[in-house]
This record gives sequence, C-alpha cells and structure tokens, in this order.
Amino acid sequence: MTWQEELRRLDEELAAGNLTADEYRARRDRVLSMAVSTGDQAQAQAPAQPAPQQAPSTAADTQIIAPVSPPGPPDQQASSAEATQVVSAADAGGGERTQAVPPWQQQQQQHPNSPSGGFPQPMQQPPYAQHSPAGGFAQPMPQQNPWGAQPQDASPPWGGSEFPPLAPSNNADWISQGPESFQTQPSSGKGKKIAFAVVAVLVVAGLGFGVWALFIKDGGGATPPVAQSSSPQPPPAPTVKPLPEPPAAKPEPGDNSSALVTPAGTTRAGGGEFDLDKLQSAKYLPTTVIEKLKQGGMTEGLLKTTKDGEVTLGLFALELPNAQAAAAVAAEYGNAEQEGGLTVNRNLSLHGVQVFSAADSSQQVYRAVYVLYSRVIVIDSFGPTKDATLSSFKTLLTAQVQKAPPTERTNN
Repeated sequence: MTWQEELRRLDEELAAGNLTADEYRARRDRVLSMAVSTGDQAQAQAPAQPAPQQAPSTAADTQIIAPVSPPGPPDQQASSAEATQVVSAADAGGGERTQAVPPWQQQQQQHPNSPSGGFPQPMQQPPYAQHSPAGGFAQPMPQQNPWGAQPQDASPPWGGSEFPPLAPSNNADWISQGPESFQTQPSSGKGKKIAFAVVAVLVVAGLGFGVWALFIKDGGGATPPVAQSSSPQPPPAPTVKPLPEPPAAKPEPGDNSSALVTPAGTTRAGGGEFDLDKLQSAKYLPTTVIEKLKQGGMTEGLLKTTKDGEVTLGLFALELPNAQAAAAVAAEYGNAEQEGGLTVNRNLSLHGVQVFSAADSSQQVYRAVYVLYSRVIVIDSFGPTKDATLSSFKTLLTAQVQKAPPTERTNN
C-alpha cells in the first residue's frame, strides 16, 4: 500500500468517525514522514547512471528526444512540453555521438546540496541508433531552473477545503511543521460540555470556600462575630492581695479554758461554761449557728467576756466531736454574719481567720471566727466609737491567734 492510499484510507476513517482529529494528525504525519524518508533512502541508494552509449550514426541522422520532466499531473506535463531537446550528431566525420545531459543531472552537478526529498527521477529514454547531422546537434533551448518553479500541489485528490494541501516532496520544511499546522474547528457540543464543566467546578469551589470560611476557619464554630462596642472598657480588676499568714499551728489544747486568752478589761456577768440548752436560752449566737451546733453534736462551750472602757469584748470556745463538724459550724457562722449585715474585712483577716465588720452611727462591730482542731473560736467586739472598738478588737485578735493559731486554713 502506497502512502497515497494510506492517506486516502485515513481520510475515509476520519469521515466515518472512527478516528479523532488528534489521532488523524498523528497518523497522517507519520505516513508523510515515512514517505519522505523512503524517498531519501531510494535516492541515496540509487547509483549514478552512466551516460548511455549510442551506436555510431551518420551526420544526416538527427534525433528528437522528448523533454525530461519529473512525473506530475497531466496538466503540468502538458505545460512542460515546450522544453523539448534536440539531439544531433557531434561532427560529420566523427564516429562518436554526443549526448545532451538531462536538466535534472545538471541540477545535481550545479547544486550538490539537494533537498532531503531528492530531485524527481526522469523517465529513462532508450538510446536510439541514429546518426548525428552534419551540422552537429542543435543547441538546446535553455530550460527553466526547477528551483525557481512554482511548488507543485501534491495534495491527494480526495482532499478538499477541509484539510490544508500537502507541501511538495522537495520541500523539507514541511517535516518540521508538526501537528500544529493541522487545525480543526471544535464542535459546538464539545465546547458546551467544557463550559458546563468549568461552571460546575467554579460552583463547587465557591461552596467549599464558603464552608471553610464559616465553619473551619474559626475552629469549627459558627459563632457570629461579636460587635465591637464603642464604649470604654472597664479597667481590669485589681489583683487580690494574699492574706497574711498567722503563726504555725501549735499542739491541741487540753480544754476550752486553755484554748482562750483572757480579754482586757473588767469581767462581765454572764460568762462561763454552757451547754446547748443554756446557749439556746441565752441566745449568745445566731439561731442558725445554734442549730448547726445541735446537728454537729456540741459537747460543751466556754465564754469569756469583759468590758474594756466603752468596748465590750467576748471570746467563745465551742467544742465538737471532730474537725469536720467544727468547720461546718464556722462556715455557718460566717454566713449568718453576712446575712445580718456584716461584710468580710480582708484588711483585718488572716489566712484561716475570717474577719467581719459593720459600722453605723450608733454601733461599731468587729467579729472573727476560725477552727482550732475540733473547736470553733469566735472573737466579738462592739462599741460606740470606731477607733476604740477597732483598737480593742485588733489587740484581742492578735493575742488569741498567737496563743492558739488556726488549724483549718481554707480561706484565701
């Protein structure tokens, strides 16, 4: 199968829809490349043919040889009929015959660097045993140089406007053109599919970006941004100063009396030891604290009270079965004092010792509570003036904590 037939078969398969445009271009270029390479090999392998020997001829004999031209379409061969060549005998008395060199051999001698496709092979003319004329051979008409001739259209006859014409075989540049020289118009249906695919990809990308911005960017939460307030922000809360540490704990006292110091001033009536019944009838302490003492199982108590000038001082030691019950009673005492109107005074409190205070126009009150092993210690001070009452309370608090430091230090 020749390369022309192979190209015809490729065109038929493309028209039938058996090949794509890319496959057609690749196979078409491969066939044309093989056709050129085959022509080059044939040209390289063909030996130089010597000039045919002619038999001796007479001077009166002349020979008209048809023009030598490369094979081509009929119209081109007809147009080249003008390039006839007259061959005559060399001399009247010579026995040898002069032969005109065909133009294609002159081109090979004048232009050694022939194109990769080679020159077209001329039709071999058989030698004619005719005599040369007496006047010699007529000078041949100068033939047009094929290098300046118009390129021949070697496109197959089945090719039309749909495909570009093939370059002539003597032009080596067509090999370097590649598939980019063969361009077809894409079908409208394929373009629409590509456009729809691009739109779909853009939509999916937009949705993915929205999900990322709403749910993933801020750690997976969909919390809307908080509006910034133009009002000035409040200053940060001051750092709370730690409470001072009291002295280290000492051994547990043997009884309530040894657990308490003696307040300054004159002893008041109503002091001494008491039990739950006497405590409830005298109402020395708030009602909720007395109920807590009943629940905790208070065994006995002691009250030391004095009068220091205008200030009344009191010290309570409430004994319970264990430290847990004592801690519950001390916590209830602090709640009762705050519900009664007193507030926590951190300036006077210690680590493990809570101090409460209240001041009005007629009465100054300062009270403290802490846990000493299984006992609850209560310090009470009230008077008409702030300075005297505060001074007496601070003196009594310092002496009591020095004698029996707290063992439960849960407050900060």
